[in-house]
Amino acid sequence: MLSVIQLNAQDYQARQKKLEAQKITLKKEISQINLLIAESKKRSKNLADNLEDLQLKISVRDKLIKINNSQLNNLTNIINNQNDRIDDLEVNLTNLKNEYEKLIYNSYKKRSTQMKLMFLFASENINQAFKRFQYFKQYSKYRKKQANRIVQVQQEIEDNVDSLVISKSQKEKLLEENKDIKQSLIKEKQQQDNLFKGLLKNQKDYTAQINKKEKQAKLIDNEIQKLIRLAITESNKNNNSTNFALTPEGRLISTNFQANRGRLPWPVKEGVIVRRFGTQPHPVVRTTTINSNGISIATSPNSIAYSVFDGEVLSVYGFSGGNPGVLIRHGKYISNYQNLSSIFVKKGDKINANDEIGVVFTNESNGKTVLKFNIFNELKPENPTIWLDN
Repeated sequence: MLSVIQLNAQDYQARQKKLEAQKITLKKEISQINLLIAESKKRSKNLADNLEDLQLKISVRDKLIKINNSQLNNLTNIINNQNDRIDDLEVNLTNLKNEYEKLIYNSYKKRSTQMKLMFLFASENINQAFKRFQYFKQYSKYRKKQANRIVQVQQEIEDNVDSLVISKSQKEKLLEENKDIKQSLIKEKQQQDNLFKGLLKNQKDYTAQINKKEKQAKLIDNEIQKLIRLAITESNKNNNSTNFALTPEGRLISTNFQANRGRLPWPVKEGVIVRRFGTQPHPVVRTTTINSNGISIATSPNSIAYSVFDGEVLSVYGFSGGNPGVLIRHGKYISNYQNLSSIFVKKGDKINANDEIGVVFTNESNGKTVLKFNIFNELKPENPTIWLDN
């Protein structure tokens, strides 16, 4: 029974550590969002920009509350587990003391050395005498062992009581933290409502702006696909294959890239994902659907974009309606770094992981610095968050 409880306790503690790590990440994300919002507010008076920033902050706070609730539930399990453990140990201690009491009583009755000697001399032969002598030794050893076990269990009870006090304190602290987060969330949702009311007056215009931006983004995505398709054609010497013809070196890079799935470094040193991969409702106008074949990472002004893996610069491009970008080939995989203001590399350059690619563009009208980042498996867009180290 004790071993089962101990195993559960280890599981709960491991889960608590995992949740704490997630919470630290979310708190860091909120701090970064606050810095980005402060920078944006200096330059932009646009209601939609402010609302988009606020929506992002609210969504992260919601996640933080969920993590805290999970931690609270987990702590409740830990506390129940510790109470059960203490109860079992106390029963065990009572049994040990009762058994030890009987041993002491029996020892008292046999306390006379003369009685022990008489018991030995009454043996029928030397073999029986030896066995009786061994019995006395083992009996004495067992008594000491029981005494040590009592001390050990008492110490274990004290340790578990101390742990229980700590767990209860952590739970109280989490409850207070959740209360503070919820109060902040209430204020932010009130701000959100006010901004929504202001935005409703010009919703048609804003929806038209969103659609225009989405159309421009789609055109750029199509141009990037053309560049990749052209590279595939050139690698196959124009035989119309849709797959890269890989050299032995290219196959090795592809294998190494694949092996680092979930461990690739971020393309910026600090940042918050403001648009995720795939089809999703617009963060402000929820009735409008947007699609992204990569992710958008908001970062600080003058931030550098870095290569996520070893490779070769496939293309340095610039298209109408968007800022320049860089495609880097990693065997059959390609990483894309779009929305740069200056670029440090050129087509054909050999690149190592964490090499500087360029400076991320800062929009002067709203103060936002956003890197658009993609990963392609040949022509197929992949979700970058699955590849990046979290």
